[in-house]
Amino acid sequence: MKIFLDMVGCRLNQAEIEQLALDLTSRGQEIVAEPAEADFVLINTCCVTAKAAADSRKMVRHYQRETGAKVLPIGCWVSAFPQAAAELVNRNAIYTSENMDQILQIFENLETDNALKCNEAARPDLGNRTRTRSFIKVQEGCNNTCSYCLTRIARGKSRSIPPEEVVHRIGQAEDMGVKEVVLTGVQIGSWGKDLEDSLRIADLVQAVLAQTSVQRIRISSIEPWDVDARLLACFADSRLCPHLHLPLQSGSDIILKHMARPITTSRYRELIQGISALLPEMAITTDIIVGFPGETDALFEETMRFLAEMPFSGGHVFKFSPMPGTPAAQLEGKVPEAISHVRSKQVRDLLQAKTRAIQARKIGNITKVLWEKGKENSTQNSYTGFTPDYFRVRTHSNVDLTNTITLTRITALEPAGLLLGEIN
Repeated sequence: MKIFLDMVGCRLNQAEIEQLALDLTSRGQEIVAEPAEADFVLINTCCVTAKAAADSRKMVRHYQRETGAKVLPIGCWVSAFPQAAAELVNRNAIYTSENMDQILQIFENLETDNALKCNEAARPDLGNRTRTRSFIKVQEGCNNTCSYCLTRIARGKSRSIPPEEVVHRIGQAEDMGVKEVVLTGVQIGSWGKDLEDSLRIADLVQAVLAQTSVQRIRISSIEPWDVDARLLACFADSRLCPHLHLPLQSGSDIILKHMARPITTSRYRELIQGISALLPEMAITTDIIVGFPGETDALFEETMRFLAEMPFSGGHVFKFSPMPGTPAAQLEGKVPEAISHVRSKQVRDLLQAKTRAIQARKIGNITKVLWEKGKENSTQNSYTGFTPDYFRVRTHSNVDLTNTITLTRITALEPAGLLLGEIN
């Protein structure tokens, strides 16, 4: 059978469709890069915001309308809104986050291609979802109780993938020529706490560093309270990319309390100061939610002052999205959409200014860049790639740079925000 995979949402969803592609191929199924070729379309859905949930519904309808394939939605949106998913497809054709593995069973008895089973070194082509880097799922679920988050309800409690399985998956990626892996999950900092030996995320990182030879390892988003001295010590190995994404969500202690975030601004500040003193080259990015219920002008200004103080190299900004079933959806003090929109722009502008200042200091430096697939034009191909500390760089080359790491001199900063580089 021919299967096309697509997704809405985060790096974890990307990791899951990459692993599904490998699992299905090992069962003799064919992964296709175009939906028009598919017998089945699998969509890994998302419910982190109302927009993500709406995008998931739209994607299901799109493939039902535009292809003759059987469309199977899986993942978070299905878990959070099973009735809505069942109205789009047969109730027996939806797979929640908890029973996603069962989707493999439906393909066990279907027609298979033994040649595909034997070609385990070939990386499946996911079409527009193909990434140069490989996203490796290391855990599932979340033990936090953030009041705004529906994902923790959809994904359930934290469950760790055993270290030997993570190492095996990274080994598979290496065999397929991958140069960088990204360790990802819902709450990766909780990894290991449910395992027999009561391990921690630092133990997993140490195992990956010791038992694999992949050139780059990157840690995905991790909660600030899950970062400890043992994890920071792992960055002494240059293979571990010097970048941490530490969600803050608000710079107001009052709002953090209403969000049920188990941290204060003073504790967050101490963590950032400690990281900067120990690892001055570390890039730190964050997430911010604006327009949370009860966020007055004065409380928003607290966030702006705190963000101005922090040495962030960038971040993501979200307008609060009330999700059914979450405590935050019932809170009083709703912030008008127009005000949330203005605040969102203010935070984006502030974070962008911080990004530009750090980028400007990189001009003239030589760094390693992992290049992604290029875009053809009439003269030279244009390539973009990432530095170890997660800044995007553009260059032009007549040589195919896809999935190569080169020493690159940073020469300028484009008005659009990309660094320009020349192969050294």
